[in-house]
Amino acid sequence: MDDIHFHWTRQPRCTRWQWWSDVAVPLIYIILITIGLVGIFALCLYLGRDMRPVIQPHYDDGEKVDPNPMRLVFMVIAFVVAFVCAYLSDKKKSELLPSFLLAYAGGTLLWQSTGECAWHFSIPTEDYIMCFPHIEGASSVIMVVIVSILLAYCYRRHAFSWSVWIFVLSFIGNWFGHFVQIGSYPIVASTLEEGQWYIWTGSVIGGLSAVMSVMMSIYCASTKKARLCCALMLYFALGIVLTGVTGI
Repeated sequence: MDDIHFHWTRQPRCTRWQWWSDVAVPLIYIILITIGLVGIFALCLYLGRDMRPVIQPHYDDGEKVDPNPMRLVFMVIAFVVAFVCAYLSDKKKSELLPSFLLAYAGGTLLWQSTGECAWHFSIPTEDYIMCFPHIEGASSVIMVVIVSILLAYCYRRHAFSWSVWIFVLSFIGNWFGHFVQIGSYPIVASTLEEGQWYIWTGSVIGGLSAVMSVMMSIYCASTKKARLCCALMLYFALGIVLTGVTGI
């Protein structure tokens, strides 16, 4: 992690070609990978739509679970493939862009497995629900705070390679993009409608994050690895903006 340098200057720290190759092109690849992974996930849900649910559907944290058998298949496979991608990205760390994209794919698959699938297989009992945590909800905040402190310690100790950090940050970025709009809404539910909150967070948090990511990539990131990190931040910022504007 020693070769990831951020230092603000008044003059651009990269050429237009460097910005294009280190920020814009990786961003396009990230979008294409996301479309592919979301498409595979949607196809699995479609194929299992008429199959018998793994458990009896019920409500968990105010939302009805969808224990689609193909969701379970996708969850298990995605979880395994996520760590395979993390391993391969670390093995290919000398090739920055392939390593970066593999790490991003792995982090996103891990999010799909745990954030989009696992909580749908909670088991209701007489008194409570035994479940995987609904990690995009407000109840996950304390867990994320604890994990963030541990990650900060690992960062200080240089415990992970750059590619593994991209894997971790891709997972956290997916979580943050969901939490900032979905998980945080109960805090303001008494004063704002859900659609208004989406627009507000998309415009303010997403917009400011996007501007900051672009500014950092031009005036702050002095290495290719740093600019790739900015591309990742820009992707998640644009995702928050898109979700806020469209309400998807």
